[in-house]
Amino acid sequence: MRLSLRMKVSALVLLLVTPLFFFLYYTNVYSTNIVREKVAKSASDTLTLHLGALDELLEQTTNYLLRTANESMLLELYSESGPDSVNYYLSIRKLMDQWYSDVSYYSIIRTVFVYRHDRDELFLSSRKEYYKERDDIRSGLSSRLKTSYFPTSFKWEIVNVGGEPVLFKTLPDKSGRLLIGVLVSIDSLAQPLIQLESTKSDEKIGIISKDGHVLWGQFEAEDLVRIRSQLNHPPNRASTTVQLGDGSSYLFVNKPSLFSDLNIFILLNEKSLLDELPLFQHVIKAIPVAVIMILVILLILLSRLVFKPIQRLASGMRILGKGQLDYRLKEENSKEFQLITQQFNRMAEQISNLKIDIYEEHMKVQQAELKHLQAQINPHFFMNSLNIVYHLVELQRYPLIKKMISHLVSYFRFIMSTNDSWITLSSEMNHIRNYMEIQMVMYPDKLIFHDQLPRELENALVPPLLVQPFVENAIKHGFINNAKPFRIAVTVSEEDGEDGVPRLAIQIRDSGPGFSERQLESLNAGIYEKAPTDRQLGIWNVRRRLNMFYDEAANLAFRNDPQGGGIVEMRLPMQRRL
Repeated sequence: MRLSLRMKVSALVLLLVTPLFFFLYYTNVYSTNIVREKVAKSASDTLTLHLGALDELLEQTTNYLLRTANESMLLELYSESGPDSVNYYLSIRKLMDQWYSDVSYYSIIRTVFVYRHDRDELFLSSRKEYYKERDDIRSGLSSRLKTSYFPTSFKWEIVNVGGEPVLFKTLPDKSGRLLIGVLVSIDSLAQPLIQLESTKSDEKIGIISKDGHVLWGQFEAEDLVRIRSQLNHPPNRASTTVQLGDGSSYLFVNKPSLFSDLNIFILLNEKSLLDELPLFQHVIKAIPVAVIMILVILLILLSRLVFKPIQRLASGMRILGKGQLDYRLKEENSKEFQLITQQFNRMAEQISNLKIDIYEEHMKVQQAELKHLQAQINPHFFMNSLNIVYHLVELQRYPLIKKMISHLVSYFRFIMSTNDSWITLSSEMNHIRNYMEIQMVMYPDKLIFHDQLPRELENALVPPLLVQPFVENAIKHGFINNAKPFRIAVTVSEEDGEDGVPRLAIQIRDSGPGFSERQLESLNAGIYEKAPTDRQLGIWNVRRRLNMFYDEAANLAFRNDPQGGGIVEMRLPMQRRL
């Protein structure tokens, strides 16, 4: 059962609208993802900034520890003195005074201490109460102090002193008898994060060790399990989504410290991130409804302005086909259908009077075929041109886009103005140069084009769009090696034919891989002419038009260059503009 035009158009409209719905849905999802990515990037940059400041403080503290261990004369005096020496007490007292000043200066330092293993002596300067801090250090760091623990990593170690997690680092002095250590308070490191967290109520910030222990921040046990899973299985992207116990989805972004086993993470409530999108999402949802209404109106107008006149026209053709040659259509209001009606009535009158000239009709059909053959080239290149512009837009290379559009305007102006059966060879070559400029925009420094057109042959006449399919095929099928520039040359010359009549020789040469033996055999034999494929449509088109313009007087040949590359040669009867 054949469908009516109304059904076909309705089905076509449905096919066109369906991708629009999918596109709008994709746009909605895409815009949401873009907002998430931008916010995640902003949060990541913020964490990087704060983490950089934190690592800088740890690096400065490390340098302070190195200077103290290697350059302190008081430590050296203490190391060489005994308990019965005046220098012993004097060095300890001055060390405590100096370290007290240092602790006040370095805001993140909680305690500076020195431990002597052979005497089991521990002296310190701290922000905490002296004796309690000393007992906490002996208790929390006993295994490290009694075994003369010397770290091999440059990173700060996380330890528990007095029930509080701190960063810990020790170095031996020059004599090797003393161990100088520093405790850094994690709470003091987190002070900038407290200010950051207070600016937005929908953000949660915390510090966690690489083994999953929360060092700073308040989180439920269930939430910590989900957070730890993100650390154990880090995603490939910069952020991921975590579902917390409050039922909300959070964007999870974390950054590791360079100088310690700390991870600073931030949780952003996704609902608050998308607060500015509802209006946009409502607009996206309203567009399909508006499109449906417009389509309904469009179908009603099409039915009145197109479908009904076409039905009357089809009915008239059926009546005419039954032999009622005196039947005439009533003129329509539409200018276009009025013209169609006039032509139908005129055709019916000509048929009724038997005035159709078979030869003239045959020529009209042949000319229509010629126009169709010329038009086949346009969509082929049009798709390539859109592809080039699409890639330039993706790269955001706006100067090249302007240049490209300028070339396209010139190119399609030539295409649309090519209504004549013959054009000058100079016009054809200018069109080819413009085409190559478009290709060289797409492949900068990858294409080299040469052309040679003698001045005396510029006014020679050829069918339009005769050379372009071969230049286009050379780029499409021959340009496969990006290691060196791809060369295309078009050479035009005049030759003497066998009958003494001058002939026009056009040669297209490229530096590609050339033709295979099978391709040469089929192309030179014209096998593709009976059943052209998409790959050979341009060649078939040229061969067909050569036969229509020159009958059997034109010649088209394909061969390979011994030095590499393919060669296409056309030899045409010479025709010049009068």
